[in-house]
Parts: sequence; C-alpha cells; structure tokens
Amino acid sequence: MSDKPEQATLQSEQSVDVTERICLDLFAGSGGFSAAFADCPNWRVVTVDNREETDPDICADIMELRPGDLPNADVVLVGHPCTLFSTAGNHDEWDQQAGKPTGERARLHVAMVYHSLGLVHALTPDYWYLENPRGRLRWILGEPEGTVTYCQYGTNYQKPTDLWGNHPDGFTYRSCPRGADCHASNTDDDGYSTIQSMPSDYDKRSQMPRELSESILRAVEGRSRQQTLVAVADGGNDHGLQTVTDQNGGDD
Repeated sequence: MSDKPEQATLQSEQSVDVTERICLDLFAGSGGFSAAFADCPNWRVVTVDNREETDPDICADIMELRPGDLPNADVVLVGHPCTLFSTAGNHDEWDQQAGKPTGERARLHVAMVYHSLGLVHALTPDYWYLENPRGRLRWILGEPEGTVTYCQYGTNYQKPTDLWGNHPDGFTYRSCPRGADCHASNTDDDGYSTIQSMPSDYDKRSQMPRELSESILRAVEGRSRQQTLVAVADGGNDHGLQTVTDQNGGDD
C-alpha cells in the first residue's frame, strides 16, 4: 500500500505550525527513527552517531557527550544498539537468573543506556522515546510504556519492540500476537527465531519502519497544535499548556 496519501496528510497537518522545533536522534544510524521528522519542514533533525559512514550531524561516542554538546531538543529519540540486549546471543555476558550484566561489553552497554537517559533528562524535551527489541533491556529499565510490533507498521516481520519514555497521550502502541498472519510467523520465542524472519543486513534489520516514525510524529504534532492554539488564545503565555488534552494526537 502506498504511503503517499499519509505523507500528504502529514504535510497538510504540519503546515499550520510555523515554529521550527528540534528532534535529536541519538544512535541515529541510517535515520529511520527520525525519518518522518526529517521530512517535515517545521522540524530540524540533529543526528548523533559514532560511525562516520552514517554521516551524522554530530559524530561522537555517546559516553563522551555532555548536555552542553547537544541542542535543546523538543523531542529526543534514542535507538540504542540492541546486540547485547537481544535474547538471541551473548548469553555469557549476563547472569540469566539475576538479570544482571557480568561481561565487560554488557556492562558498557548498560552504562551507555544510563548515560543516554542522563542526557535526555538534562535536556528536558517535551517528549522522548527509547526503543529496543523486547529483551534484556527490561532487566535494566523495567516494563516499557508500551510494546509495538513492526508488522503493524508495514513490514512482513513481527519484531516486538519496547518503547520507554515520555510519550504524547495520543500515541497508541500497535501490536499483534506471535503466529498472527500479518507477519512471517515464529514458532519459538527464543530471540533467534525472530531474527531469522528479518532482513539479514544489520542496518536494515535495525531500522525503524517509516510508518512508526510517522505515527510518533503525528502524536507529537497533535499535541503541539493544541498547545499552539492555547498559547495564541492566551496572548502568547504558556502557563495553561500543561492542562491541554490531546484531542487529535492519535494515530488511528
């Protein structure tokens, strides 16, 4: 199914806002998480990655970054690498019973998660999302705000993905059960079986579906439009913005 009508709808919705906002994409890779924001004229996307070949705006090790190195973003997206948190491998890096990292690499990745969260909280964005395939990151961060499956956003594979953060009220978490006919079915919930149904290329496998990025943008923009209307009606003051309900932020 073509996504042109949806993109046209997004553009018409976004045209009512004139203030440029900033979306910060940490561990940006090829930019799938922030793709919809990048195509929106009212948003400026700042990408951060440690790989020069991905051509990020800021090329740096996340552990070396401080809040002052980053823009004051309205939305922060964190697509942390999943290799050490996936249940498909690296079992020797974890105490499976205690749910704690024991290997040097696993400990480093846990430190990277906490450092990323420290940056997010220091920047105080309106909204933020941290995504990772359902797996060991739950041992570290607890239950997510919600879980989505990529097949509900245009792929032919399921890939259950957890989303932590502060999300707009209008954002909904689309998901389906294992074995449903909307994706290549998996018979074993062991992590490895899930990967087998996905693209073999790591970057393609890691990229968020465009439709999910658009769903996040729509929810954020829906709340932002309500805030803009209140600010204008209130003479430009923002003291009433926290009480605004999200009337149009859903992605259905």
